[in-house]
Amino acid sequence: MNSIPIMKENKPGLVSKILVWLLIPLAGFSATYNILSGNVVRPTAFYLVIGGFILFAIGKLSVIVKKQRVSFGSKLMSQNMTNLYRVGYWLMFFGIIFTFVP
Repeated sequence: MNSIPIMKENKPGLVSKILVWLLIPLAGFSATYNILSGNVVRPTAFYLVIGGFILFAIGKLSVIVKKQRVSFGSKLMSQNMTNLYRVGYWLMFFGIIFTFVP
């Protein structure tokens, strides 16, 4: 079975760079403020974080099973496990944003 990469390493364009430098810190600040003040906008969105962590853990366990206990990034993973790992990170990110940002 051929694996289709979900995400590839790409060089971000100008619009992407602007969005990263403006929107992500703004969302991070808003989420941090709401976490510290105890405001949870959508508590059920935290299930995205849990699902993302499960996908992340499955991808990471594929490396640990190969006797590589400490690794950083997805370099040692197969393409399918790399996709799970990255989708897991994205789900965790958006889960935090959707949970704590109004």
